Amino acid sequence: MECLTNSCPATLTPPASHLFFTLINALMASQCALGPENRYPPDYSKSLNDGDEFDFIVIGAGSAGSIVANRLSQVEKWKVLLLEAGDYPSALSEIPAMVFSVQDTPEDWQYKMEPSKTCCLSLKGNICVCPRGKAVGGSSILNAMIYVRGNPNDFNTWAAAGNEDWDYKTVVKHFKKFENCQDPNDNHYGKNGELEITRYKSQQPIRDILVDAYKELGYYQEYQEENSLGFMDSYMTISNGMRSSAGKSFIGKIKDRKNLYVVVNAQVGKLLINKTQNIVYGVEVKVNGRILKINARNEVILSAGSINSPQILMNSGIGPKEHLEDLGIELVQNLSVGENLQNHFSFPFFINIDKSVVNPKSDSETIDELYNFFMHRKGPLSEIDITNFMGFINVKNDSMYPNLQLFHTVHYPDDQYLLPVISKSFNIPEEILTVFQEHNKHNSNMLLLPSITKPKSVGRVRLNSADSFDKPLIYPNYLSDEKNEDLELLLEGIKMFQRLVKTETLKKYKAEIVEYTLPNCQKFSFGTDDFWKCAIRNIGTNFYHEVGSCKMGPREDLTAVVDSKLRVHGIKGLRVIDGSVMPTITSANTNPPIIMIGERGAEFIKKEWLSEYEEL
Repeated sequence: MECLTNSCPATLTPPASHLFFTLINALMASQCALGPENRYPPDYSKSLNDGDEFDFIVIGAGSAGSIVANRLSQVEKWKVLLLEAGDYPSALSEIPAMVFSVQDTPEDWQYKMEPSKTCCLSLKGNICVCPRGKAVGGSSILNAMIYVRGNPNDFNTWAAAGNEDWDYKTVVKHFKKFENCQDPNDNHYGKNGELEITRYKSQQPIRDILVDAYKELGYYQEYQEENSLGFMDSYMTISNGMRSSAGKSFIGKIKDRKNLYVVVNAQVGKLLINKTQNIVYGVEVKVNGRILKINARNEVILSAGSINSPQILMNSGIGPKEHLEDLGIELVQNLSVGENLQNHFSFPFFINIDKSVVNPKSDSETIDELYNFFMHRKGPLSEIDITNFMGFINVKNDSMYPNLQLFHTVHYPDDQYLLPVISKSFNIPEEILTVFQEHNKHNSNMLLLPSITKPKSVGRVRLNSADSFDKPLIYPNYLSDEKNEDLELLLEGIKMFQRLVKTETLKKYKAEIVEYTLPNCQKFSFGTDDFWKCAIRNIGTNFYHEVGSCKMGPREDLTAVVDSKLRVHGIKGLRVIDGSVMPTITSANTNPPIIMIGERGAEFIKKEWLSEYEEL
């Protein structure tokens, strides 16, 4: 900044000054191109009036809602209204390496979970954070962009629970329909869809060092899509060096479609229901301060996500009888809305390692990287470093089904950005962050994260009040299962990492576990099983993969909210199409299967309302 505030003796005169300002203009234009205003359909909010009617109303322009609106508006005779509580996404969300920086901004609902007696005991405020995307694209604008469909058994389990045609053989066709895999040699994925997915191998030396260390432990094998266990450089929802969000992929690409009406800054409070016939006929929505009632001729589709979808249902009288009566909300349908909330739970395991395992950066190299990204959309800013290198392992038995997903991040010596931002994202208190930063001054650091693929513990969502726009209460209940299976599984993951640090491979690079103390765990010696169990309950964290709070299942399942066609039990004209319908969480990052649910749900609607429609 000094060069901008002080006079510069090396004054440029034409033609050198012309060349300099040409460069500046090119950089500015490239920066503006990250988030052009005309990328998305125009905001219809000023034209929307009370009493307007559409064929379909989609609530939420997130990972599922975006593709639902896309598919329904393919039918030219249908008027489709897409309501999004947030705005269009910022340019910041487009930069892959800035993945954690979108959290705790206006593009994030910034939810905080309720304090628990079983988890997050030493995090700031004794609470887990719950970032959720609040923009066109939903949480696909702030997630890690990792693209993993999940294990085939995940979907076969759904089908076995009475959800017809949700087995993997069926749903894989719907994945392939929206996928646009950029690797011409990989035929496992779709090639003609809207969502671009790409893959890269990190050039950081630590990536191959980790491969050798896992080989020493006997865990390493190449991951194949149909093979349950193994390590891989995962596909990413990145295209041309920028994030491929669901909003950009499914809404931005049809911005000129005349029968799709997109309204941003439009928060739905409740559904309009004919209570004598239990038919949903519209929504009540706040648009830039105006409360409007908008009607739907055919259906309302609730795609607001696993926190907001149950909230809207309960605000409308659809939910647990006792809870709604306690708040004075008239009961329309008694269903287990808000129950069955599931998430992947993890633990941050920090190690020191020799600085030679990462490629250090000088100031001039950083400037070169910035130039390379803004001018060519290439370089480290167009990736997420080694975070896309991950593993699926089973630490309990010989089953081919993984019980842990492993993540890795690396931090340069004296890292001024990534380490503090990640710690903020996990809500880690300053006294613990200070210990990590002190170790980081002269060493490289790594954060190793074991994540439970199939947690036993479940939480719930509840209303805070009868005010439709009040933030809901989120009870995580992590590590609350009666047999402590989740706790014991994470302990096994930590012990595996302890063995990893002691491999001959990592010993060569001076790997050591970062030692720290926790006030709640002072009676235990660092590194013992009792210490780790205590630490897991105190600084373990979630992975922002909330699903399951409007469970799919047959009518005889009293815990189910929607049927296998995603119609709300006992209510006509209403479907829930988002991650909240998952009966059980998938065993990897949840964004891809949520998009698939959107694809599948839109097909159900078309099949019901179009006599000539043929399924995939």
